Amino acid sequence: MTHLAPLTHVLPLTTVRRERRLPVPGTVSVRAGQRVTAVDVLAEAEPGPRHYYLDLARGLGISEREAIRHLVHERGARVEAGQVIAGPVGISRRTVRAPANGRIVAISGCRVLFEVSGGKFELKAGFPALVTATDGTRSVTLEASAALIQAAWGNGRQDYGILRVIAATPGDRLQPEQLDINLRGAVVVAGICDQSAALHQATELTVRGLILGSMPSDLIAIALRVPYPVILTEGFGRLPINPPAYALLTSSAGREASVDARLPMPYEYLRPEVILPQPTAQNVELPEENIRLAPGIQVRVLRAPFQGAVGTIRDILVQAVAFPSGVLARSATVDLEGIGTATVPLANLEVLQ
Repeated sequence: MTHLAPLTHVLPLTTVRRERRLPVPGTVSVRAGQRVTAVDVLAEAEPGPRHYYLDLARGLGISEREAIRHLVHERGARVEAGQVIAGPVGISRRTVRAPANGRIVAISGCRVLFEVSGGKFELKAGFPALVTATDGTRSVTLEASAALIQAAWGNGRQDYGILRVIAATPGDRLQPEQLDINLRGAVVVAGICDQSAALHQATELTVRGLILGSMPSDLIAIALRVPYPVILTEGFGRLPINPPAYALLTSSAGREASVDARLPMPYEYLRPEVILPQPTAQNVELPEENIRLAPGIQVRVLRAPFQGAVGTIRDILVQAVAFPSGVLARSATVDLEGIGTATVPLANLEVLQ
């Protein structure tokens, strides 16, 4: 019986092919065969406006009849972000403010329909590449030879800069004082971030990205607000960067790196990733999308007690194994680096290519 497992790529050289896509149809400004840089704009579009329904009575904490008297703009008025729409009211001087630049399109009782223009959306390449295809209105396909490191989580942002490694070991704790002026504008590789001060310090330095092994889940809200991409190679908790990824990152220090911290989507194959462009004239194959579990395959453990450990499969066991939890599961014996041989359920393994 064959067993397919989740697959994470950590490749020193491969062909990276990515489709960049506008949220709505627009204008593509590049053509097939053209070379682009990381900051080049591939296409532009104007998404439709967003609408906000503002309840003045609830926002001001007064009755509906009173609320309408405190409205300071008429229908059709243009209002800037943060400008008062209604109020102030009471001792606490409560107000209702515009959530963004826009206009009041309708007023019904004490409720206001506020329209925010979508503005111009620019689709950037993200990494140096060759344009291999485009549909002319919405999508552009890019291809490049590069090192590739796929991660477990990202905060949804994207940027590009010089890679700097400040973690002496894969599990080093990131301290705010490590982030000094020399790292301004860099993509920083650290180990484990377990304090919000480090994330705020990175914001002050205007870093271009932060690559971590892991961080506690209570820092998610802060990571989603910072203006730079944050990538976790392992996930949440206190897990070091896996050895293959750490070795590739440290050997690539000083090179340009693209950090695409897209939020993981269960219906998409693409994941948060680091792309390290490599100048090469040779033809490199695309990475494999499916690898079966078999003896000799490198894997990473996804669950406790060996979560994050990397090793090589020694054997796929024929019969199900009974674990202390009472679960019977198909399993493999795995030679884990720094731990030894362990029996791990197949469901707890992912292939690390």
